[in-house]
Amino acid sequence: MATGTIQLSPGAAVLPDGSSGNVQAGTSRRQGTESNPKKHFLALDFDGAGSVPEHAWWSFTLPADYASGGSLLINWFANATTGNVKWQARVSAISPGDTDTPLERAQAAAGNATTGVNATEANRLVQSSITLSMDSAVARDTIFIVLFRDPADGSDTCSVDATVVGATFEYTY
Repeated sequence: MATGTIQLSPGAAVLPDGSSGNVQAGTSRRQGTESNPKKHFLALDFDGAGSVPEHAWWSFTLPADYASGGSLLINWFANATTGNVKWQARVSAISPGDTDTPLERAQAAAGNATTGVNATEANRLVQSSITLSMDSAVARDTIFIVLFRDPADGSDTCSVDATVVGATFEYTY
């Protein structure tokens, strides 16, 4: 089977309202250090301190060729050379005619990945891969994915922000 991809850019993320249990990741506009013209990009900054998980949401329609699976590849960096970041993600899938509405549909169990920062140099790109529980998704379902980081989790030992520069949803067709 072949692999399909859907890009999830930081600029397309929907951020929660900041109420209890709905804390958003920070957003930042980054500028490169190369000579002009310098690159500029949006990023999501997930806090490495404190005890409150921060979230970002994406939604999309599964392609007609979707057959199975689902993983979330996260491209990120941190201004550190030691420590691990534990990423978690949940999915909810909605089909037309479901008994749940998009507003009430619960999320499947969280998948997670714990990945070390680059030990050679701070701010080098790292990739984490989370295998997702796809909530009985089928082709053409509306999918909601929430990515979050819980700095209080014992597996997350990086005390600085983890900056997401992009994510990709991968599936088989």
